[in-house]
Amino acid sequence: MYTVKPTKPVISLIAFFILLGWMSQSGHAQTQPDINLDSVRIQLLPEYIQPTVLVIYEIFLAETISLPQDLTFEVPADVEVLRVINITTDDRPVELSYQKSPAGMWNNLQFTATTHHIRIEYQDPNLVRQGNQRLYEFRWLSLYPVRVFSVSVRQPLGASEIQSQPALSKLEDPLAEFTEYSAVFGAVPAGELFTLSFIYTKNPGDLASLSLPVEPASPINGNALGRTPSPASVILWLLIASVAVIIVVGLYYWRFLVNLSDERERVVQGVGIMNPEKQVFFCHECGMRSRVGDRYCNNCGSELRKISQFD
Repeated sequence: MYTVKPTKPVISLIAFFILLGWMSQSGHAQTQPDINLDSVRIQLLPEYIQPTVLVIYEIFLAETISLPQDLTFEVPADVEVLRVINITTDDRPVELSYQKSPAGMWNNLQFTATTHHIRIEYQDPNLVRQGNQRLYEFRWLSLYPVRVFSVSVRQPLGASEIQSQPALSKLEDPLAEFTEYSAVFGAVPAGELFTLSFIYTKNPGDLASLSLPVEPASPINGNALGRTPSPASVILWLLIASVAVIIVVGLYYWRFLVNLSDERERVVQGVGIMNPEKQVFFCHECGMRSRVGDRYCNNCGSELRKISQFD
């Protein structure tokens, strides 16, 4: 058997290519910095307003990452992405524009982060509903490693206790508005699929979330706008209005009768003026009726007073 020994020029050429490859890898590492996620908090809100699961990613980049930074995060392909947000140091949300591209069973969300705190929200329709039973499976897949990964699930109003795999701990807080379950799962490497499934029962007639409390915009007192009057005041105002209506109707009717009487009197007087033969005279002394043309009373003999038509 013969062994071929490499000559010095061949050895030098191999060493040159190895050095060239190492230099090229070093240059690529500098242009594509290593991105680490300091922590990721996942919030799952089943049947929150809609019959879906609202999923919220609270992502915190490592402080060593320079900004702005181009990032890509994966979400399931069949979910409805609501928004991608940067949270500033003063807790002010700034909505980011993003591009979505399919990648098998996932969609890649590409955007440029300007702060280390990122929030991604989407509605997942994959909540299985069988009668009163609900079943859901959450999936996480990331291009970047996570140092601390945690998940919390909010129990819907009217639902039974949530059973999950892996197990979540129930948070005992009597002052909390909702019951929550959570757990910290530690580090999750890049490219490793994390899944969590849970099950519960719920009456379809119950509300998905508690109604918001209604509070007055200003203190309620006797001068508050839109204040509903008491029943006693309403009855009093109705009585006053009824009396006013009766008075107005009575005045109108009285005026009508006065006008009618005046009209009759004018008619009678007009008949007497236009027809002197129909006039009737009475003695001013004894009151005896006299005939037309008489100058003296037939009863007492007093001279009759003639009534002028202008009296």
